[in-house]
Amino acid sequence: MGLLKHLLFWPVTGPLFLTEFSMNKVQGVVRDELTDDTRIKAELMELQLKLELGDIDDDEYVAAEAALMRELREIREWREEFGMGVSGGPVRVRAVRAEETVDQADSAEVVAEDEARAAQAEDDVNAGVKREPRVADPGGGADIELNLDWD
Repeated sequence: MGLLKHLLFWPVTGPLFLTEFSMNKVQGVVRDELTDDTRIKAELMELQLKLELGDIDDDEYVAAEAALMRELREIREWREEFGMGVSGGPVRVRAVRAEETVDQADSAEVVAEDEARAAQAEDDVNAGVKREPRVADPGGGADIELNLDWD
């Protein structure tokens, strides 16, 4: 009976199944792209090599590193959102001088927030306060909106 039912309702359930299947594949590709940090790590290694070879100076290195660290932080946030493992601790960027650009100043705010969180955690440890480790919710998942305008 199950096979007959599937054959009879295929004109309705077939396109629905195929659409759901293709959207799941697209969602998988998007998830892989949002959580893959190998490109950022390769760019960091290339940036370090350029600095060592003298192709760029320290200021250019710091600006490019801050941008890459911001991207790496976003990738780690997406990994937490999807319930995937996150290695290492918070991504830190050095303190920013007053004469640096706005993009670099943005990274200084993030550093200040990270340092404030680290100081609060250290105070909690010193005070004997036990805190639960921060763990991603594996069942929570994340929503990805796709807009497929064919106009």
